[in-house]
Amino acid sequence: MVAPQPQELSILVVTWNSERWIDRCLASIPAACGDLEHEIIVYDNASSDGTLRIVSGREDLLIRSDNNDGFGVATNRAFQRSSGRYVFLLNPDCELEPGALKLVHDFLEAHPNAAAAAPLLADDDGGSQREFQLRRLPTYWSFAFEIFAIGRFFPRATARHRYRDLDLSHPQRVEQPAGAALMIRREVLDEIGPFDEQFSPAWFEDVDYCARLAAAGKEVWVVPAAAARHVGGASLEHLSFARFQELWYRNMWRYAQKWLSAGEAEALRWTIIAGMAVRVAAALVGAAHRDIGPIRAARAYASVLRKAFHRWRESP
Repeated sequence: MVAPQPQELSILVVTWNSERWIDRCLASIPAACGDLEHEIIVYDNASSDGTLRIVSGREDLLIRSDNNDGFGVATNRAFQRSSGRYVFLLNPDCELEPGALKLVHDFLEAHPNAAAAAPLLADDDGGSQREFQLRRLPTYWSFAFEIFAIGRFFPRATARHRYRDLDLSHPQRVEQPAGAALMIRREVLDEIGPFDEQFSPAWFEDVDYCARLAAAGKEVWVVPAAAARHVGGASLEHLSFARFQELWYRNMWRYAQKWLSAGEAEALRWTIIAGMAVRVAAALVGAAHRDIGPIRAARAYASVLRKAFHRWRESP
């Protein structure tokens, strides 16, 4: 039996109840690749909807898990089965524009110092997602501003962290593009190693990986001419508000423990506690999350407060 030939590009898509989005995601890939030889590897995290029916026959390899292994674990396992010189991480709620992957690939080919590059994301209606996608690596203060929603009231306080002054008329070096759509050289992935699975099932594993790239002196770029539409928050459809809050702040603290000083990580824990107390009060007086109700919101924030106080020892 002849072994399959290595591809130029491996596209890794992690799905979990992605029925609403996966069809258009997969349909956009051929035109986005142009003449690039590519393979599509789908890792399904035990979807219970019609995801597998839609995916079947449209991928080169389908890996089915019996459990929801999370983004990092799924990406690591899919990468182990891939062969491409370049690996592209693609969320199922992304739709690539024609030529997008070819443009990112050609940029990396022309810039050997660039370890990874991303297309520029837009909302489903074409609006900019730059503040979601492009950020500097977190610091204690950027976390604190997020916890207390400082940027909502004083936008200038978060302008630098969110690259608001970045000229996107041409490729730019950035610290932390979102992992929703990111192309990485295979040799870089081999050198840096797999995604850190402590952040499972989701959130901050891509931030952590960008921090690891930066620590190794690797460059990451955004290529604005390469475009993609990203729904955003698709996975939140299948998580309760309380569960998302728990995972987000738990993994925020895990990131801080790994990358900030011990004093900053401990300060962040107490900042989360204080921030959750403020959010409980805001929810109860109807100043936040009217869509889910004040009691549900207050309980969710109170649960995070309690778990932060106990250093998340009760969390899996």
